[in-house]
Amino acid sequence: MENFLKDINAVIGVTGSFVCNGEGQVSASALPDLFDETILSTVGRTMAHTMAGMANARRRKISDIDLVYNQGRLIAKNLGEGCLCILCVRNINMPLLNLTANVAAKKLAARLKGRESPSPRREAKAPAGPPVNAAFLGQLEQELAREIGPMAALVIDEEIEALGESRESFPWDKATHLVEKVSTEIADEGKRLRFTEATLQALREQRKGYQT
Repeated sequence: MENFLKDINAVIGVTGSFVCNGEGQVSASALPDLFDETILSTVGRTMAHTMAGMANARRRKISDIDLVYNQGRLIAKNLGEGCLCILCVRNINMPLLNLTANVAAKKLAARLKGRESPSPRREAKAPAGPPVNAAFLGQLEQELAREIGPMAALVIDEEIEALGESRESFPWDKATHLVEKVSTEIADEGKRLRFTEATLQALREQRKGYQT
């Protein structure tokens, strides 16, 4: 989780960030030492409960809470089982922040819900042929970065880990699934289709070269 927070903190104007579960317990933190964990826990619990209360009142999910103060800003993003809290300057560039924070929030929500295990069980069957080569994974990362920016490498690594594999030995029979999984990070349908077609074509060419 700390890697996601570091990416968020790299955005200009961000002071720090942390993640709390639904009970307010701090799951990960990337803040200056002057912030006490007890205070963070209280803030996280308050934000999570506020989102839940507003959702019940409005009968729809509350995705963000944005509190603006004289000297700063607190942004809380709903993770379902908790929240991501970001401390930043008052006049931060929100589109730039959301570009990174929304991708991170999706991955953090999956972690909190336990959908991604740190040590997934590997499938018993052997991969179909040798692993895909580094050139394909490099092109996959390049194509994804063109659409979502520098978070591309982290997104690919997380999906590979979720499949119980590694970059060094990623099997042929999971390559198409990997392309489909990472393509969901692209919001624009046209760009997502272009990305999928380009990467699957590269995969077909590599497989054809292996077969011949």
